[in-house]
Amino acid sequence: NLLFTPRINGLLKTGLASFEKKAKGFAPFDAVLTGVESRTSAPLRIERDPLTRSSREFEDVYPVGEGAGYAGGITSAAVDGIRTALKIMEKFRP
Repeated sequence: NLLFTPRINGLLKTGLASFEKKAKGFAPFDAVLTGVESRTSAPLRIERDPLTRSSREFEDVYPVGEGAGYAGGITSAAVDGIRTALKIMEKFRP
């Protein structure tokens, strides 16, 4: 079973092959497509502790980025991820 319709799969294949011609190594023949980007944002916010940045309900879950309601675009999501990664590193620093 395929995730998308044959038409969408064909368009993705064509688009990736076209981009591979412009940026060698971007989409080699043995590449695996692991994610899909959408043009929507999550209309919710997963509550997190402001000091630890972990979920208020699950200690080892770290809600970050747009999907968790803490960013409004790719750059702010990246910054949110970096800040959270630094907090996680603090937790394990001797």
